[in-house]
Amino acid sequence: MKLQMLTIAIVSSCFAAAAVARDHQPMLPSVVVTAKSIQACTPPAYAPSCEGFHRLIRANFSDREIRMLFGHSSTFPEYLTGGIDRLHKRYDGLVQEYIAAQQAANTTELVAK
Repeated sequence: MKLQMLTIAIVSSCFAAAAVARDHQPMLPSVVVTAKSIQACTPPAYAPSCEGFHRLIRANFSDREIRMLFGHSSTFPEYLTGGIDRLHKRYDGLVQEYIAAQQAANTTELVAK
């Protein structure tokens, strides 16, 4: 009986401590990252804010691959062999990395403030 009462007391004090700790933590503003800015930056679009994304594309893809991604892919033989699908998967992975990097930069910027 004493052990049960002690266990109940410990558990209830843990819940109370968690509730107090939750009330004292400051709330950070939420950051929403969308892919709209990337969709607006896909070539041949040009905007000064897109320079970093375009540099990243040029660093990771050849001119031919860029033409396959943003031009008429059906004119390339890779269209028939499945190379286009692999290329699009690489591009999608790069976009995800770019979004994650932008989100991390925004988070760091908020923490610095």
